[in-house]
Amino acid sequence: MLLEDHPLADTIWSVATGKQIDKQALFEAIEAKDYVMIGEKHDNPLHHQRQTMLVRHLRETGAKGQLVAEMAEQRHQSALDTTSPDHLDQLGDAIEWEKRGWPAWTLYQPIFAEALKAGMALKAGNPDRATLMDAGKGEELDTALLKELRWERDYAQPQRDDLLDELVDAHCGMMGRDAMQPLVTMQKLKDAFMARALRQGREAGDVAILIAGNGHTRKDRGVAMFLDDADKVVSVALIEVVRGETDASSYPSFDPALYDHVWFTPRLDEIDPCEKFRAQLEAMKSKMKANGTNAGGSKADKIH
Repeated sequence: MLLEDHPLADTIWSVATGKQIDKQALFEAIEAKDYVMIGEKHDNPLHHQRQTMLVRHLRETGAKGQLVAEMAEQRHQSALDTTSPDHLDQLGDAIEWEKRGWPAWTLYQPIFAEALKAGMALKAGNPDRATLMDAGKGEELDTALLKELRWERDYAQPQRDDLLDELVDAHCGMMGRDAMQPLVTMQKLKDAFMARALRQGREAGDVAILIAGNGHTRKDRGVAMFLDDADKVVSVALIEVVRGETDASSYPSFDPALYDHVWFTPRLDEIDPCEKFRAQLEAMKSKMKANGTNAGGSKADKIH
């Protein structure tokens, strides 16, 4: 890990007050909530260790309920329903975790283990890939499903513009705003599916925990948009520190409209993400050329 000696590394902040807090204060802040959303940068092992710590605390307080994972699709629900602590190491293969492009299952397994120890149900958050791609192509979804998803809730124009800007930046400006419109629909669909999974089956007094990318756990236009306004929701963002950025409030995530708490961690690397993206595109083009197909839309089904 890099920047372990960064002044913000391993510090926790209450975004509303702008003050640093300790782990115990964060533990207390996630207790007695309806929904606890814990974000991540998917490939940072420290983020999964912190998520495990938070789920373990809830278990130790006697919390019951369910854990929803962005990384599992609806078609995986039966495997999640039938898994047990003794066979948890096999779940990654059963739902093709790494084959579908997620980081090593061993990074996430301890999170699931804590949930199972608490007697929590494991639930898939994501729609199946086929459903996601259909939505991106503009195909109509089932009316009953849309009602369950609370699809009538939509972004305000500033939220939509902000998401479009984020998507353009995430693709390093290589694709224009018009090209990003299908991804806006797909992002909304993922958030709506995760929110439905959190709501369904949760009884009064239960907690529903979400493990997902930070983009989904933000409270302004993420999964929370599809939860009831009166629900008790707390969102924790796990954020990598940046070299030279030592003021917590200077980080974009340090916004009470987005997150309740920010937990800073060392970072995995300092590779320019756009250089990495260009390399991925070139590799994809070469592979598709070898297969006699056209490249395009490589990231459309994986928005985080």
